[in-house]
Amino acid sequence: MRRKKNPGYPVLLFFLTIICASMVYPFINLFFISISGISEVMASWGLMLYPKSLTFFAYRYLIQYPYLGISYVNTVFITIMGTFLALVMSTLGAYVLARRDLPGRRLITTFVILTMFISGGLIPTYLNVRSLKLLNTLWVLILPVMISTWNMLLLRNFIMAIPVELTEASRIDGCGELRLLVQIIIPLSLPILATLALIYGVSRWNEYSSVIIYNTRQNLQTVQVIIRRMYQLALAEMTDDLADLPPMETIRAATVIFTTIPILCVYPFLQKYFAQGIMVGSLKG
Repeated sequence: MRRKKNPGYPVLLFFLTIICASMVYPFINLFFISISGISEVMASWGLMLYPKSLTFFAYRYLIQYPYLGISYVNTVFITIMGTFLALVMSTLGAYVLARRDLPGRRLITTFVILTMFISGGLIPTYLNVRSLKLLNTLWVLILPVMISTWNMLLLRNFIMAIPVELTEASRIDGCGELRLLVQIIIPLSLPILATLALIYGVSRWNEYSSVIIYNTRQNLQTVQVIIRRMYQLALAEMTDDLADLPPMETIRAATVIFTTIPILCVYPFLQKYFAQGIMVGSLKG
């Protein structure tokens, strides 16, 4: 009530509303373009407040494109499995590095940090992946990038912020290391775990460069690669005598909607943990 009586509160609310609208409108505008005719899109100069006509030709073009369905399944599998394994391995690594009684903890942490600055390069990585027989498999997009050093260190810092007295009391009560991790550390680390799940998930969902390097089979491509290839093909074939192809503006808008909807559906459930997880995980050194 005090905030509402403050003269500056309506002004602040007005500016926050404008900022939110400026962030939401571009996505809504793309959706309106994707379901509108090309004449309405051209007449509005690409800025539409509402669709004047409805046409789902661009979405039908997307759905009927070869290998798009299997690529979507591949992307969902890579995102779910890759995020799950990344969280498991990051949690195990962070828990070990957070142990203050670990012999040589500082030296081990230093070696872990060095991996952020020193890399073998593309060719050694490719040879290593080939020797492990991971080429032309979906696991090549999951196993080699299973752990992010930066994310693991954020989780380690978060775990180190948990009071030592809590873990010591658990050990006195007979709690083993595995039970301590599962029943004490992980429930208390849900904010940072949700944050890392969002980071890992978005990264796996947008996988593109590794796919074109390590996978050459059509049935192992991700949705990002297939949609990019479809867009390039439609752009190359767009001539006057091919009237059955949808306009490029509607294709561009439909592909953006098609690839961002899953992430937008997941983000609202995790965003409340995002700021808390990043801030708390970055304060404790």
